[in-house]
Amino acid sequence: NDGNIDRAIELNISLQDCACCGAYISKSPDVWKAFMCHNLGADETKDPFTPSAEIHGAKYKWGVNRPALTQAQDQNSAYDSSVPNWDTITAPPMTSDISWLSTANPCPPGWRVPTRVEWQGVLDNNDEYRTDDGGANWTAANVIQTWTASNTDFDNGIKFGDALVLPAAGMRNNSSGSLSYRDYFGNYWSSTAYISNGYNMYFSGNNQNPNNHASQSYGYSVRCVEE
Repeated sequence: NDGNIDRAIELNISLQDCACCGAYISKSPDVWKAFMCHNLGADETKDPFTPSAEIHGAKYKWGVNRPALTQAQDQNSAYDSSVPNWDTITAPPMTSDISWLSTANPCPPGWRVPTRVEWQGVLDNNDEYRTDDGGANWTAANVIQTWTASNTDFDNGIKFGDALVLPAAGMRNNSSGSLSYRDYFGNYWSSTAYISNGYNMYFSGNNQNPNNHASQSYGYSVRCVEE
């Protein structure tokens, strides 16, 4: 009603099928961002809310749009000690800005690698829960659990709020590609550079930090956020 008479107003509504994975990156005001439900390279037919080998995904170097190791290769015991020619596989651009996203974004259309600030927002604005039993029972984050690094375990992860689970998929060393801290650390790239390093968000059973920066030649997980 415009104050005098009732008027009809046309409304345009856009509907999108959504798996509804995501988290708050701000609470003043509320800003909720959609994240992909799976790590890049994971089996997207598997339950994204229960940490398992099938959803650990591939390992990426910073600034590169293709994996250094696929999920299958990452879980092949032949690559546990080192990866042949790791330093020449998908060599990162060694850039100090995020311009690489326009030409080498590893995420599918409509998605991108989160910024350091967005990862900080996820940590600051969501209840956190961790698991060491395959996701069956989430425990409040302020209860320190005993996570143990293992090349053959895949059941640890962290849950932010009700709709974002990140597996503790470990990392690949920058010089040799050797596997470290699977089931103990989760290391997730951001799109933000620090000089010739890349910022990443990491977590363990009792710690998390979105301001860690490391050589762009490390192999970390990638979880895409909606543009």
